[in-house]
Amino acid sequence: MAFPTLALQQSIHNGSHKQWKHFLPCDFERSYRSKALSAAAPFRMAGNEAAIGADANRHVLGNVWSLACDAAGCRVVQAALEDGDDKMRRLIAKELEGRIWEALECPHANHVLQRCIILLRPSEMHFVFDELHARLRGPTVASQHKFGCRIVKRLLEGGSHDQVRRLVAALLPGFSAIAAHPYGTFVAQHLLYHAEEDQQAAILSEVSATLPELCKNSHGAAVVQVALSQGEPSQTMALCRSIIGVPGLLAHMGCCRHGCPAVIELVGALEGEHQDLQRARSEIVGHGAVLSDCRHGRKLLAALELAAPAAGAGSKAAPRGAAQTANIGGGEASNGGA
Repeated sequence: MAFPTLALQQSIHNGSHKQWKHFLPCDFERSYRSKALSAAAPFRMAGNEAAIGADANRHVLGNVWSLACDAAGCRVVQAALEDGDDKMRRLIAKELEGRIWEALECPHANHVLQRCIILLRPSEMHFVFDELHARLRGPTVASQHKFGCRIVKRLLEGGSHDQVRRLVAALLPGFSAIAAHPYGTFVAQHLLYHAEEDQQAAILSEVSATLPELCKNSHGAAVVQVALSQGEPSQTMALCRSIIGVPGLLAHMGCCRHGCPAVIELVGALEGEHQDLQRARSEIVGHGAVLSDCRHGRKLLAALELAAPAAGAGSKAAPRGAAQTANIGGGEASNGGA
């Protein structure tokens, strides 16, 4: 590189390479961090909420990034966004340009970025979309990040028609992986709520293509529940019949935190479809002993007003643990979730 010092200076300024601190002297990060602490110092004293409202504008401009990365400072910037006029909001957002990835990965700055997306017009936030798409598989990577998923959700809610369509199109190829991810699941559910009809149909096709896998994944099951509630009647019925057609799948879902509500949604969607409804209820009752042996299964039986088989009445209660889930179609039922 012809100008290594200049390149390093630009990297630090733009925050484009979050590992830069590993190549600098040990005390550099401490010095860099002190800027944020100094900028936030006027607001750190307890009971200083009035000062935040009165003096925020004076302290924020020129210090947006330092404040945004600080626990107290990010609240100062958010207050300035809430209380400021359109010009003030644009000036604050301008100081985040070139730092979108760093902001969406920061436990504090992500809140500032969310507030900008909510309060500014879509045309004023185009740089957020541009920086997100500039990275390889950027929207997918952000969707699977603890804080980045929040940014993607806000963009789906507040973007323009074209911005949202482009974002949905970028997320579609990796939809199944996003849906089964602890953080991505929230973005996948948002897609079903905010995508246009043609893109929603494409999303439902992705759900259908990997339906058994999603149903057996606690996070994916939450997406299946939303798919059942948001699809057209014909699409919903096709999903219901696909789930019923896999032996033990309903019971497996019933033992999971997010699978239980999905089964309840499915049974509700089958009202009026007598034959399919009976198949679903029979499948659930047939695994009543397994369901009654776990918390979410008992919740499912109670919600559907189905009684578990009595002890010794032709169905033996399964032991807890791996043997239990083996009786309901294989795989481990997860009670975890995001």
